[in-house]
Amino acid sequence: MSASPLSADVVQQLLERLSHDDDFRVAFSADPGKALLALGADEATVRACRAPLATLGGKQEFAEAASRMSSLLSARAAFNVPFLFEDGLPGLKHD
Repeated sequence: MSASPLSADVVQQLLERLSHDDDFRVAFSADPGKALLALGADEATVRACRAPLATLGGKQEFAEAASRMSSLLSARAAFNVPFLFEDGLPGLKHD
């Protein structure tokens, strides 16, 4: 777990890029921390997010979840686990 949460701005950029940007998706899968740094996250936040992902949720999953996730994050919690975006996770599923 990271030392500090991602800012709302970084989360929104992250969800948008994971929904639409194939190059970013490749970069995020290879090194989530480096990709997050490029979006403006700080090193303390991404320290634990450097391992490559085995799989990544699909663009459609992120597009469908972006609005819901943004609302939940702003209403309930700081976001500090971007490495949990692997394919098939409950957080990406629509209820």
